[in-house]
Amino acid sequence: EGQAVSEGAVLVELDPGRLAAEIDEMQAENELARRLYERANKLLDSGNIPKSRIDELRAEVLASEARVRADESTLEDYVIRAPFSGRLGLRRVSLGAFVSPGTEITTLDDTSRMKVDFEVPESALGVLRPGLAVTAHSIAYPGRVFEGLVETIDSRVDPETRSVTVRTRVPNPGDLLNP
Repeated sequence: EGQAVSEGAVLVELDPGRLAAEIDEMQAENELARRLYERANKLLDSGNIPKSRIDELRAEVLASEARVRADESTLEDYVIRAPFSGRLGLRRVSLGAFVSPGTEITTLDDTSRMKVDFEVPESALGVLRPGLAVTAHSIAYPGRVFEGLVETIDSRVDPETRSVTVRTRVPNPGDLLNP
C-alpha cells in the first residue's frame, strides 16, 4: 500500500493450483501422443500402419500442444502486473480472499502529471486553445502555484450551465498532489 512501482512489477499473484494441475495433465497427454506418433511413424516404412493413422496421430499431437499453450497462456493471467509506473493505493482485498473478475484489488495512479478538469464559461471559448498556460492552486499548499497547459477542450457546451469542460495536465514534482 502506498508503494511506488515500476511498469511490469508484479502486483498480485492468484493461486493457480487447479490450472497448474490441468497443465501437468495435458503435458502428460501431449507426451503420450508424441510417443505414439513416433512409434507409428517407424512402422510406416514397413507398411504395418496406414498413412491415415499417421495423419490422425500427428493431428492429436498438434491439438494437445495447442491445449497446453492455451492453458499456459491462461496461467499468465494469474499474475497481475502494473500496466504503467505509479503509486499503489490501499489494498481492497485480504490475503487469501476469493477474487473474481471485476473485484477491485487496489488502485494504481501515475501521479507524475495530474489531469485537472474545470469548467469555463461559454463566453471564454474565443480565447481557449490547446497549449494555453494555466495556473492551479491547492488549499493543501497555500501560496504554491502549479503550472500546466490546456490539453483538450470539450466539444460540447453544457446546456444548463452554459460552460465547457477544459482538461489540463499539470506536472506534479514531488508527488504533492493526489488524484
